[in-house]
Amino acid sequence: MARGVFAFSKDGRHRLAGVLRALLIAQLVVSLFLLIFCYNASHKVMMLLTDIHKVTVILLHGLVILQVYAMKLHYTSGLRLVTWFLKCPHWARAAWICRVWMISGSLIALNGMVVYSACNGTLKALNKELSSSLRVGISQYLTEPTWKRLLDTMQVDLGCCGAEAPTDWHQIPWINMDFLNENSTLVMTLAGSDGKVLPPVCPYSCCTPRVLAACYHDPLQQSEWREVWSEGSPLLSASLHTAGCVEAVRAPLTRALLALQLLNGLILLFQILIVVLTKLLQSSAQDAVLNGDYEGIGQGYIFRKGPPLLVPRHASSEISIMDGSSTCALYLERRRRRRRRVRDKAYWS
Repeated sequence: MARGVFAFSKDGRHRLAGVLRALLIAQLVVSLFLLIFCYNASHKVMMLLTDIHKVTVILLHGLVILQVYAMKLHYTSGLRLVTWFLKCPHWARAAWICRVWMISGSLIALNGMVVYSACNGTLKALNKELSSSLRVGISQYLTEPTWKRLLDTMQVDLGCCGAEAPTDWHQIPWINMDFLNENSTLVMTLAGSDGKVLPPVCPYSCCTPRVLAACYHDPLQQSEWREVWSEGSPLLSASLHTAGCVEAVRAPLTRALLALQLLNGLILLFQILIVVLTKLLQSSAQDAVLNGDYEGIGQGYIFRKGPPLLVPRHASSEISIMDGSSTCALYLERRRRRRRRVRDKAYWS
């Protein structure tokens, strides 16, 4: 007993195949858009994080690229499979290969949601580790050239300052006493009992280019503008980036993650339609062959209770004898001749 039975003529199967091809092409376009959007949204951030979280960056890129490549292979093979259903409806392995292809496509579509979950968990762990990593980098800003180059590049390219806020530079000891004048009264005032100095100084990379005025980032060296600090001018905060680098990194990665979730949901919806239409096309073509006229009307079904109908092995030879001019019969005949020549050549050699 079958459920969801629809009758399709030869022209109906061709129209159904056209819709199926359109869906497969749509899947390819969506997968390509997924790759391009995620790459553009996260490439700059990922390249900045390569030095401190290389394994995480490789994992995130690898998961997305492998998923998209698997989709490309699957849906391009589906375009070939649809052509086979139309040209060779009495192919003995059609039902088995169709079932394998539909199951593999469904697993790939579901794997997209698994990839999203993995990326989501990885990004949450990255956000937790990034704050502590950047704080370590701030403390080593003047002693490790790698951290200095990374923080300056990140703050300039992403428009951020500090780990969570610009005040991180005022709370983390990153200027050694060797860089300061120990005889200065101001320096001794800023020095703590442990010998660490916490001056209200930020590196020049924290300055924003949006304000057409001087950047007030170092009151110790910009002595001629000390009255600006004493008066509490709004230029103090306006001349520096206000967002922290953790948030600047999180924002594009969150957009890429949201796109990954939405597009994978769309891919899963398309896959359901592809499975239904593929089953209808294959079962209709098979039913037309079993009725003795592969160009006639065949009933396509979605679900069938009981064992599936299989095309008898003698069906292809019978159809080839009845209609030797058919495209599939000619193809099969050429294939048999080619195999026979290969066997003969191997035997005589």
